[in-house]
Amino acid sequence: MKTLSIKNERYSGTRITVMRLFSLGLSGLLLYTATKKVMDIEAFSAHLELLPYVGKTVAYMLTALVVLLEYGLAILILYRYRELWVYSLLLVLMMVYTSYIYYIMNYAPFLPCSCQGAFKNLSWDMHYVVNGIVAVASIMLWKLAKQQKKRKDETL
Repeated sequence: MKTLSIKNERYSGTRITVMRLFSLGLSGLLLYTATKKVMDIEAFSAHLELLPYVGKTVAYMLTALVVLLEYGLAILILYRYRELWVYSLLLVLMMVYTSYIYYIMNYAPFLPCSCQGAFKNLSWDMHYVVNGIVAVASIMLWKLAKQQKKRKDETL
């Protein structure tokens, strides 16, 4: 029985390491995108302002909200990487972003993009792919966090 216990501890340690590495990557991605938006906040806000039904005031509020959400979620992922709700929030954010991309591609009169840096050359279809990868990673991390929580509850 002792050998089985050691194997389970190693497996659990591997899961935590995987969770930590993926969490660091996702957090870094969110920090990167939020910082790029802040570095050229006027362009980001101006692109939002040009969308139908979005005026200057709404664009300003959306700009602040998106940047704060990305920074806040990045910090939560770094420090609360074992919490289920953190990955649920990330999945919701990716669904909102994916819906936004769908709207832009199908209903907007033009395709605004204030992407900078590594995402500057991405097509809108590739934005879908990136969102899908992040969504799948958040689901995977949610499942790992749930398994860790279950194991922790069983040992108590």
